[in-house]
Parts: sequence; structure tokens; C-alpha cells
Amino acid sequence: MIIKPAYGYVINQQLIGLPATFTSLGDVISSLLPMIVTLAGLACFAFMIMGGLKWITSSGDAKAIAEAQHTITNAVIGLIIVFVSWWLMIILETVLGIDVTGFGS
Repeated sequence: MIIKPAYGYVINQQLIGLPATFTSLGDVISSLLPMIVTLAGLACFAFMIMGGLKWITSSGDAKAIAEAQHTITNAVIGLIIVFVSWWLMIILETVLGIDVTGFGS
């Protein structure tokens, strides 16, 4: 299915990994989950880089070092939360037999 929005760009849904039709909100969410997990991983990487740069440029200032450590810690905690939620969805998919992630289709 090709979507032609009002602003003139044509988007082929199959090229970006979306199904041709969405029959429910669950289909939309299942299609977006892999992209969301990928974006979360990239965001974690970016925040860890920012925290590292803050640490390097802190010049020994204890407050700046603590802020950099806080940034890195929050990035890792966020990635752990995303990983655990993905893991729980896979377990629910296996136990209940419901295709949540869209990998079964």
C-alpha cells in the first residue's frame, strides 16, 4: 500500500517495515515496537556519549563530574527498562500465544 500524504511525499509502507493495512491499534503498536527499541538504544548511546564528554570536560569539578555520572547512570537505567519491557513482551507472547512484537507474522 502506498500512502500519498497532502505534502507530496509518497511512502511505501513495506519499505519501512509496516504492514499494508492496520486493522487495530495493536497492529500499529506491534509495527512500531522494533523501531522504538532501536531508537531507545540509539538514545542511550547518545546520552552515554554526552555524559562522557561532560566528564572529560569537567576539569576536576566535583559537581560537574557528579552531573556526568548522573547522565550516564540514567542512560543505563533507561536502557535496562527498555530491555526488561521487551523481554517481558517476548515472555507474554510465548506464554499467551499472542503475537505482540509482530515477529510471528
